[in-house]
Amino acid sequence: MRPKTALAIVEWTSLPLLLLAGLMAISGYGLTSEAARTASLGLLTFSRSQAIHLSRFVKLGFVFLLLLHTYAGTEVLTEKLRAGDRRGAAALIEYGVIAFLIYVGWIAVNGEFGG
Repeated sequence: MRPKTALAIVEWTSLPLLLLAGLMAISGYGLTSEAARTASLGLLTFSRSQAIHLSRFVKLGFVFLLLLHTYAGTEVLTEKLRAGDRRGAAALIEYGVIAFLIYVGWIAVNGEFGG
């Protein structure tokens, strides 16, 4: 992936990833805390929290954005390492992150569709 493309992906996925992460956290607190439901001024009921937090679309969207953002960010980092003549470190980080992202993606897909 070209460094400019990777940086653009990191920039464009940042805000949606932040919003989905916040939505997941807030809806999780809405499931377990009466104080969180009260603080939301009635917008966050238990049933709304449950619908948001358990939504397959929200969870898979979050994981997809997380994987894309992390991969592109790793490409930006490893490009800087390669420019500094640290190719071994760049390769180790890149392959390690790719293996981890494949694992996370597999767990997410298996968790949603595997039973």
